[in-house]
Amino acid sequence: MAASVAAPPFSESEAATTEECPDRILAATSPRPSRPGLVTLYPMHGGEPFPVWRIAGAADVGRSSKSSVRLDDTRVSRRHALMEVRPTGILVRDAHSRHGSFVQGVNVPSEGALAKFGSIVRFGDTLLLATADVDLYRVPPRRLAGERLGLPSDMIAGPRLAQVWDQAARAAKLKDPVLILGESGTGKECVARIVHAFSGLAGPFVGINVAAVPDSLFEAELFGHERGAFTGATTARRGAFREAAGGVLFLDEIGDLRPEVQGKLLRTLDLGRVRPLGASRDVQVETRIVSSTSRDLREACEAGTFRGDLWYRLSGIVIQVPPLRERPHDLVLLALAMMREQAPEMQFSTDALERLLLSSWNGNARQLRYAVSHGLDKALAAGNQISVEHLPELDDVQDDPGQISEERIRASMLKAGGVAARAAAILGVSRTTFYSSLNRLNIDVTSLRR
Repeated sequence: MAASVAAPPFSESEAATTEECPDRILAATSPRPSRPGLVTLYPMHGGEPFPVWRIAGAADVGRSSKSSVRLDDTRVSRRHALMEVRPTGILVRDAHSRHGSFVQGVNVPSEGALAKFGSIVRFGDTLLLATADVDLYRVPPRRLAGERLGLPSDMIAGPRLAQVWDQAARAAKLKDPVLILGESGTGKECVARIVHAFSGLAGPFVGINVAAVPDSLFEAELFGHERGAFTGATTARRGAFREAAGGVLFLDEIGDLRPEVQGKLLRTLDLGRVRPLGASRDVQVETRIVSSTSRDLREACEAGTFRGDLWYRLSGIVIQVPPLRERPHDLVLLALAMMREQAPEMQFSTDALERLLLSSWNGNARQLRYAVSHGLDKALAAGNQISVEHLPELDDVQDDPGQISEERIRASMLKAGGVAARAAAILGVSRTTFYSSLNRLNIDVTSLRR
C-alpha cells in the first residue's frame, strides 16, 4: 500500500537552498504549535524572508510606529484596522480607514469580517495572507538551479511547494517507486526531476507521456525494438526503459494509460525485464520508476479503468503537489518571475496581483503564464505597469462569474473609484457580466458612485 513521506516544517534558521543543503532538508523535525498571524504577499522584496507578524489575541494595523502590525504604505491609515485571532482565522475590523480594509476582495463591513486561514487580506496597497503558522514563512524563497534539474531556467518556491521539494529529496534516497499526484500544470515533472537529482543515480532522467503514445507503438516506445521488427523499423531502438538504465524513468500522466496496455507495463515492473519487439529474449533493466497523474487512481480502480495491482506497484511513495490557488506565495513569485523574464522593467499594480490571488487557476502555472503574457501584451503599449484591466477574464476562486455577490460588486466599485468598467476588470469579468449581475441584484449603478 502507498506510503506518504511527511515534509518537515521550515525552521527560522533555514535560509539556504535545497541545492546547498541536501542533507539538512532530509532531516525530520518535531511538529510545532500553531502560531497565527499575517504574512506579506506583496510588495515582495527579492530573496529576503517574507515579512510576518504573529498575532496573539488582539492587534492593530496601521502606519503608526506604535501599531502592532506596522505597514510602510502611504495608502494605509495611521490606525487602519483592528484584528483578533479566532479558532479558524483572524477577525478584521476596519478602524474608519481612508481606503478601507478587504478580505478576499470584499470590503470589511462595520461589524468586521473573518479572514479564514488562507484568505487574502488587503490594507492600502499591501496584500497579506492570513495563516495559522507564520513561522513557515520566516525564510526566503527556495531556489533550485535549472541546470541541476535539466531545465532551461531556475525554479523558485514558496513554503508550501518547498515542503514538496523536501519530500521529493527525501524520497530520492529510498528505492521505492514514487507516484506524484496533482492537477495539470502544478509542476509534477519538476518534482520528478528532484527525485532524480537527489537520488545519486548516475543514469539519465527520461520522461515520457504514456497517454500520448498510440497503443500500436506502446511496446516499441517503452521497450524498444529490433531492426526489421515491423514495417518502418529500419533501425533498432532501445526504448525508454533501457534509455533510462541506471537513472529515472518518469511516466507522466500514468492515469490516462489505456487498460489494454496496463498489463504489459505491470509485467515489466514486476520482472524488471523488457523484451524489445522482434527480440527472442528478455533484457534486464535497472531503472527507478517515478510516475505522475492528475487523475484519482483510487476512483479509476473502483471504476475498472485502472488496474489495482498496477496502482499498488507504482505508489510505493506518494507525493501530493497542491494546486496553485492553495499556494499564494508561489503564485506571486511565479507571476513576478514570468513578467521579469519577458520584460524586466515592468511591474504589477496591487489591483492586478489581488485579482490573480483571488482567481481559481484550474490551469495552474500554464494558465498563469498565459495571463501574464496577455497582461504584458496589453500593458506594454500603455506604460510600465500591468493593471487589472490588462488581464484576461479569470474565474474567481469562490464564485461563478455569473453569480457575483453584492458585497464584491460594492467592493470593486469602491476600489475602482465608481468606474464600472474598471470594477468589472477588478472582478475579472466582462462588462456584460458585470451589468448582468447588477440587474440580477437590482442594483442601481449610480448609487455605487456616491
